[in-house]
Amino acid sequence: MTAPSVPVLVANEFPGSEITGDLLEFVLAMAAYQRRYHRRYPSWSEVLYVLRTLGYAKRVPGADYSKIQVVHADDAAKTADHADANKS
Repeated sequence: MTAPSVPVLVANEFPGSEITGDLLEFVLAMAAYQRRYHRRYPSWSEVLYVLRTLGYAKRVPGADYSKIQVVHADDAAKTADHADANKS
């Protein structure tokens, strides 16, 4: 089988497959997670963890989200480390 002589752009063949800023941020965050934790194939729970650290949350239509504060994983880890240090 020979390769096509004209390059096929994925975005042309599959509408909606363009790389957006959000998609790139997610892909880079997943790649960083995989490298840091040596996880070639992360579980869905780990994928959800990465999404939540990026600030994504399930939304209920009509709910007021103006008072919710997003705590990122790095901030939560620092808070937990600080609390552990104070216990000693």
